[in-house]
Amino acid sequence: MSHGGMPPRRARVFTVAAVVAMSLAGCEYTGPPEQLAPSSPPPVTPSSASFEDNVSEVARLLGASPGDPGMPSGAEPAGKLSLDLAPGDYLVSGACAGVYGAKLTVVKADGVPEASSFECTSTLDRFVRHDGGPLTISAVPPTGRPAATGVKVQVNRDRRASELEDMSEWAAHQLQPSVPGELRGASSGNTTTTAGLSAQPGEYELHLVCAGLPVAELSVATWNGAEVLAPVQVPCSGSVFKAPVVLPTEGADLTMGPGGLDSRFVYRLVPTGQP
Repeated sequence: MSHGGMPPRRARVFTVAAVVAMSLAGCEYTGPPEQLAPSSPPPVTPSSASFEDNVSEVARLLGASPGDPGMPSGAEPAGKLSLDLAPGDYLVSGACAGVYGAKLTVVKADGVPEASSFECTSTLDRFVRHDGGPLTISAVPPTGRPAATGVKVQVNRDRRASELEDMSEWAAHQLQPSVPGELRGASSGNTTTTAGLSAQPGEYELHLVCAGLPVAELSVATWNGAEVLAPVQVPCSGSVFKAPVVLPTEGADLTMGPGGLDSRFVYRLVPTGQP
């Protein structure tokens, strides 16, 4: 699912040199103190790469050629693409060189920009589910030349990314409308899955919808291991299963199975009162 975010900043690492003083027994020194040489070398100004070198680096990161669409040029150092694409799942990539980082922006047919900042040490890859029509992508550095940025679009080949997006879209349409105070989650898996909800002690109504299986088994226990809902068979027909749950202590673990390639679960705890 999903989708694009601010990557973590690089941590700066400082090395502290420890000076160990040793005294030698039986030795005496009476001469004048010597002047210590500076321990730090004079600062060196780093050399700046040329615009052509930065374009080559962007091409290397993207696995592209400098003349490909979306690559920077002498007239436009920022990589941009405007395409009319068929509906489908795509992978949008951005790269930069000559600066610390850049911003990748994707605009679909609705005209709403989706921006992600990234560092120039590697590419930023974003999964995009496109409904079809115009798609505009740009990667813009905070400075002009010699900085360079580029973008690339290709059909998504990662089946897991598409499955996560399928799951996200399906879960978003279940158990609607949302209820104030609800605690919600969703999961899928090839085997029996346990998912936790950080619920305070109290009375709740559990709602669950499952798909991809004829029947699923559901049970609920507290984080301390006390069973609060004995195993029950839930038909995965699209209807909402409901059951009262009383949590004597904090936390609820939902165990759902048996799982499978297309199994999906979405669930929530809705507060109904106090114990």
